[in-house]
Amino acid sequence: MSSERLWQLVRFIGVIAAVILTGWVLLRLATLLYPFVIAFLLAMFSRPLVDFFQKRLKLKRGASSLLSITLISGLLIGALVLILMQLIRGLVFVANQLPGQIQELSLFFQKLYNEKLAPIWSDAWDALKTLEPSQQNTVQDSIQTLGSSLARLIAEGSKSIAGTLQSVLATLPSIALILIIVLLAWFFIAKDWTNYEERMRRFELKPWFARFDTVFSSLRRALFGYARAQLTLISITFVIVLIGLLILPVEHPFTIAFIAAFFDILPYLGTGSVFLPWIVYSIITGNTTMVVGLSILYAVVLVQRNVMEPKIVGDNIGIHPITALAALYVGVQFFGIIGLILGPIVAVVIKALYNAQVFHYMWDFVKGTPSTYR
Repeated sequence: MSSERLWQLVRFIGVIAAVILTGWVLLRLATLLYPFVIAFLLAMFSRPLVDFFQKRLKLKRGASSLLSITLISGLLIGALVLILMQLIRGLVFVANQLPGQIQELSLFFQKLYNEKLAPIWSDAWDALKTLEPSQQNTVQDSIQTLGSSLARLIAEGSKSIAGTLQSVLATLPSIALILIIVLLAWFFIAKDWTNYEERMRRFELKPWFARFDTVFSSLRRALFGYARAQLTLISITFVIVLIGLLILPVEHPFTIAFIAAFFDILPYLGTGSVFLPWIVYSIITGNTTMVVGLSILYAVVLVQRNVMEPKIVGDNIGIHPITALAALYVGVQFFGIIGLILGPIVAVVIKALYNAQVFHYMWDFVKGTPSTYR
């Protein structure tokens, strides 16, 4: 191997190691400093509004930042209150309907026991009496073991639920502290945003700064686009569910559609959190019309979500639908549920790096030739 090829190989290994190390450092910093990452993203999103208040209202940067944070926080809190009000309204409706439904279920299980389980139990008991004493003891021991295992499983499940609730309550002070840190960091970053930009422009490596600015702008557009895409998908789900519930018809269709759209945000679970228990309940109560209607409605929502998500997400964040679909799948495989968000973002970052010709510079460095890209 010639010395030139050897140095190309060394530079290639160095580039790969640098990329891996940079990715590891960024992930590590993101897990340790995530409140500041959140604050940075919020400041990035609120920058146009801060600039607008500063120019139109002739306010200082600090006052514009404070006004923007107050307005955005108020809108977020208002949306959260609206969601909670709709959820509470739905829970009140369920609580009012629950006693009658429980009574109906009790009658159903009583009928099931009298007509189905009791004869089977009687036949099994008669068959048990025909066995030898040793065989009877074996069967009874097995039944007792099964009962003990079931009781232990229920006890462990109850302890797990209690432990989860205790952990959630214990983390409330930490959550409050994180929120305070995010708000303070959001204010200071938004207030000094122009100063940070000015300091970065003082670097002599202007072409590299221009490429960083290109990547940064692409990422900002992608994050805005991803939020817009998810809002679009949730809105479509809300409309479809509302129309379906009006056709069936059911009581409080608007509230149920709102709750279904809210759960549509959750990966994997989605609207199934609402429809699947409802379908099971309708099967138990023998409401065939509701079972068929809810099943069709759920299938339509599920197909719509899976078919339209790659297209809508891809169009809004600026990548091809196939690329968006691959990014969603790879993101889930590597990062789990959070990969549904990280996957498209990583794809956008890679595209932005390519558009900024960062990969071209890296390849020229590996080859050892002067870069011709500007």
